[in-house]
Amino acid sequence: MMWRELTNHIDDCYFFMVPPASGGFIKKKKSTVEYSNVPSALRPVSHSEGLPISEPTTDFSISSDEDDLDVSHNSPQASTSACGGSKHDDDFSCFDETSSPHKITSVELNNLVRDLEMSKTKAEIYASRLQQWNLLEENVRVTSFHTRHLLFESLFEEEESLVICCDIDVLLKELCIAHEVNERRLFMDASELTHKAVLLNNANELPSIPVSHAVYMKDTYHNLKELLEMINYSKYGWQICTDLKVVSLFMGLQLGYTKYCCFLILRDSKAITL
Repeated sequence: MMWRELTNHIDDCYFFMVPPASGGFIKKKKSTVEYSNVPSALRPVSHSEGLPISEPTTDFSISSDEDDLDVSHNSPQASTSACGGSKHDDDFSCFDETSSPHKITSVELNNLVRDLEMSKTKAEIYASRLQQWNLLEENVRVTSFHTRHLLFESLFEEEESLVICCDIDVLLKELCIAHEVNERRLFMDASELTHKAVLLNNANELPSIPVSHAVYMKDTYHNLKELLEMINYSKYGWQICTDLKVVSLFMGLQLGYTKYCCFLILRDSKAITL
């Protein structure tokens, strides 16, 4: 078949005009199959006296790379540099003049480590290798990754198995991110082992900010309410996005009915006044 770009999908589309074969093709049905002949899919034409097989021309030659190299050396324009310009051209700058390696700054190194999703140990080893090859600026500290958590450690508190952010405004300020409440939503996820709350950006253009993490915390209304109070949810009032299980707990439904929750009617709820 000779395939070409189709003009429309009504009378020039091969796949639209040929119906799908039900049950596949067998030897008995093979002779009854009709193929459409449209301009976008032309059938091959057998050669004949009126349409002979074309023969390749014999009056061309392929020059080797060595011949081109000899011609470039013997050419009167040999004074032209290998970069493609003349040395006497004032506006021309050869790549050999800027062949020195680029020195990586601390900001570029942090962005590179973040994109590669490296741990503290791997990031420190990676930075030391770059420093060994003289690819870092002089003011870049290789050991800064080992203590990078100390800047944010004071913004989190640990109570038994619960770790929570005590000041979200300062955390976003340290991350150089403006805190727009209307542009953030609070994502809460609960499972049998862990419970976490993360601030997500509505446009998915800014990084996610973890605000709480708990291990072996029971999924109850009291625990969720206490968690929201600790992160000052009443102060910000983010929109909460979560699964139906957590929604049913917020609405006060019993744990036995969380799989088939009916929070819109609140028929069997014990906390209708919540």
